[in-house]
Amino acid sequence: MTYQEEKLFFDQQMQCTITGHDGVIKETDANIFSWKVSTSIYDAHPFFEIIKGFLEIFEKEETTYNFPCIHLEEGKLEKICDVTIKINTKEVVILLFDYSSKYHELNKIAQQKNESVLRAKELELKNKFLIDKEKFKNSFIANINHEIRTPLTSILGFIEVLQKTNLNFEQEELARIIKRQSLHLNSLIEDMVDISKIESGKIKIVEERFLFVNLMEGFQETYSKLAEDRGLAFETYIDPNIQEYLIGDRTRVFQIINNVLNNAFKFTEEGKVSLSVTKNFQRTNKLSVSFKIEDTGLGIHEEDLENIFDRFTRFNRDKQISGTGLGLAIVKDLVDLLNGEIKVTSEPDKGTTFDIKLPFKFEISKAKPEKKKKKYSLPESKKKFRILVVEDEESTQFLIMKVLIDHGSFFVDVAMNGEQAISYMERRNYDLVLMDLELSKIDGYKATHMIRKNYGDKAIAEVPIIGFTARATEAERDKCLRSGMDDFIAKPFEQEDLLYKIVKQIAKKAAS
Repeated sequence: MTYQEEKLFFDQQMQCTITGHDGVIKETDANIFSWKVSTSIYDAHPFFEIIKGFLEIFEKEETTYNFPCIHLEEGKLEKICDVTIKINTKEVVILLFDYSSKYHELNKIAQQKNESVLRAKELELKNKFLIDKEKFKNSFIANINHEIRTPLTSILGFIEVLQKTNLNFEQEELARIIKRQSLHLNSLIEDMVDISKIESGKIKIVEERFLFVNLMEGFQETYSKLAEDRGLAFETYIDPNIQEYLIGDRTRVFQIINNVLNNAFKFTEEGKVSLSVTKNFQRTNKLSVSFKIEDTGLGIHEEDLENIFDRFTRFNRDKQISGTGLGLAIVKDLVDLLNGEIKVTSEPDKGTTFDIKLPFKFEISKAKPEKKKKKYSLPESKKKFRILVVEDEESTQFLIMKVLIDHGSFFVDVAMNGEQAISYMERRNYDLVLMDLELSKIDGYKATHMIRKNYGDKAIAEVPIIGFTARATEAERDKCLRSGMDDFIAKPFEQEDLLYKIVKQIAKKAAS
């Protein structure tokens, strides 16, 4: 076979198709399949639906995906192709390599005798793709979580500073709106992170003894204020026969009830929302508690009820209401994790009722008083306390400096990275270090380790260090403490919480 003949044969085994980001075919040589210009690639074969997912996560740099041994059909024509998909800012290039004859030659006997092996391999490839996709998604959510929390820290922090200044009525209202929308954005991020944790099995149910009545009264207080602002009635009933202290996962119970109450208020414009908490049954040291949340809101159509707990699903047909559609999906997943039950009944324009049953345990003993947050005060000093802020975000630097300087008890120095921080500490004594974890050159973990291990001078080696980061997870907190830090605060943070932790560590150091 001559070179030209070989080239012609090879060209006939390839097909190049170019589409726009909308999936419409702009060019194709139709060597293998007779796809037409101006038709949609998504109609050509279901396999190409995956392009939509790739376009959603595309980030400007050209990205290539390779898929071996893909079965494609067009009418009676069947081909086994290796598929390469290249995505750039202007178009999507799809390259097909027809290896049907080679695959059939090499696998003819194997296909006859080992069809089960091939099916297993196909499932393995699909599973690997799903696993890789899941890893990418979780990584993507974690990064988005970090990148959004950082500017949110500054937005919420400066709004809090602004609200303490002399504002007129209109300015106060604008500040409240900005803060409310920022908190809403933060809650949406937390929803996505929670879903990711649930899917990856990273949420652990913790059984701890907590003041159940206190938790329920917290809902009464919070949502009574919201009801008053919205012109709604909020009715509550808490069964006095429920033990004051219960054993269970307080955090997850709070998430469940809070999400459902929040959903009820979101879809109720007039009338009332009610929360009824009753004892379902009790056996020895175990009991089941029923939570009934009713509203007189928009309601849900009967055909939509079976899908109400699906992710990214919203049923506000006649009204645009903000949200991701993740709240109730999280509720259902958490109820299942707690071995509980949840049911919903609803009627359009009349309201919705959620019935939730959750299991708890309790101790047959006298209740102990709940621990209160210990108060700390700065040691008496004729001079101000010096704080080193290690942070590379200019807006966060300014926010922390503003908070600490306005307090009146602190001098503040700022270092851009761990290397600069260590250099400052070698020249000046500090009473406390606020250490961001995501730093260039030397990150917060390594800088802390060096401070703790490399210096004989106690003024350096034993300085209190508080880590802070936008990666607000228990794992991150534990990593901070293991690296030698004394405490941890997540972004975005409340200014009172930040000051409390600073005063606490300085007071503890002075008392040691």
